[in-house]
This record gives sequence, structure tokens and C-alpha cells, in this order.
Amino acid sequence: MLCQQLDLFADAVVAIDGSKFKAVNSSDRNFTQAKLKRRMEEIEANINRYLGDLDTADRQEPAAKQARSARLNDKIAAMKSQMAALKEIEARLEATGETQILLTDPDARSMMTRGSGQEPLFMRL
Repeated sequence: MLCQQLDLFADAVVAIDGSKFKAVNSSDRNFTQAKLKRRMEEIEANINRYLGDLDTADRQEPAAKQARSARLNDKIAAMKSQMAALKEIEARLEATGETQILLTDPDARSMMTRGSGQEPLFMRL
């Protein structure tokens, strides 16, 4: 304030603050190449496990088999739709050349924080 009163500043004044605020993005909606790869591997493992469960269900009584098979087929369909969504995000990531994509607030970026076990903070650019 003193510098402004003595006309020591030009027309523009910039203030820099080191505060960190948690943005609207959650780590579930933040994707990097490594995170996409890890999640796709998890989905593939789940699909394979469900297919194995379907084989087991085929050897059961017909009444139990039908209900269990329908439920497992629904789970497999959900996993395949998640996989398709992740592949779209991966294609966007490669097309833009960015290191990460945030779905909620595309202008935010993940910021490393101290301490283990904490969710990353997101800062808006």
C-alpha cells in the first residue's frame, strides 16, 4: 500500500499467493497414461474373472445358472463400456499431447503434495 501511495508501481500490480486450494476435480476424474493403463488392466482382469465365473455357472443347475449368468453378463457389459470410455480418453490424451486429462475442470492440473496417502491437489491454470 505504501508503494502505491508513493507511486512506485506502474499501472499493473501483480500479487502472488502460495496458497493451495482443492479444486473441483477428484482423482477419479483425473487421467494420465499410467493411470489409464493400470485401470484398463484392472478391467481386463475383472472381465476374465467374470468369464471364468460364467463357465462355473454353466455347470450349475439350470435355474441358478440363468440368474447368475444374466447378472455376470450385465457386469461384463458394464466393464466393456468402461473400457470403451477409457480408450476414448486415451485417444484424447494422445491427440492433445497433454500429460493428463481432467474431466471436471479441464483447465486444472494435478499438483504434487507432501505427505503420503493424500489425494493430489488440483490447481487451476
